[in-house]
Amino acid sequence: MDLIFIIGLIIGLIIVVSIGLYAVIALNLMSYTATSSQNISPDRTTKGKARVVYDPGLSGEAKKAAKDIAEELQSKGYSVDLAGVKSKTTANTQNYDIIIAGGPMYWGKVSNSIDKYLKTLKPQNNVKLGVFGTTGSSKLHEEDMVSLEKQVASNLNREVIIKTLRSGEASKKDIMDFEFDVMR
Repeated sequence: MDLIFIIGLIIGLIIVVSIGLYAVIALNLMSYTATSSQNISPDRTTKGKARVVYDPGLSGEAKKAAKDIAEELQSKGYSVDLAGVKSKTTANTQNYDIIIAGGPMYWGKVSNSIDKYLKTLKPQNNVKLGVFGTTGSSKLHEEDMVSLEKQVASNLNREVIIKTLRSGEASKKDIMDFEFDVMR
């Protein structure tokens, strides 16, 4: 009888943890922690102004990628505003040369908070746009890229550079390629 009770308890615990994890992902609770913003200025003459908006996700991989992207833009002479998706500053899209937004991908789609941000994004016509999704994998999956492209295309009716970023060392190359394409 004790064995059945323990097995039932373990199964119940697994169900509760699974529902909790699903709720965190589906309700995108981590995006509500992304309220900060900071300006990263170049050491030399400013080439332009960029905004990088991120949803940190569960692992924080997307926040790290956004910070790496911001630092790379800074090294190329841009003054960068790095902001969490729930920051009060994200609504302002005026006077930017580049706007990049991204977050974690769940089941082939970028997070709900980034999706909502893209739907409300109203940049000026000359602004270069980029969208990234982090996968948590060191391998690229074609279906993730196709799904992300469809999602972004349905939100923005203009040219957008879209990139799925791998984790680990592969992320550095992906970020360099992504920035090169955005700045072109």
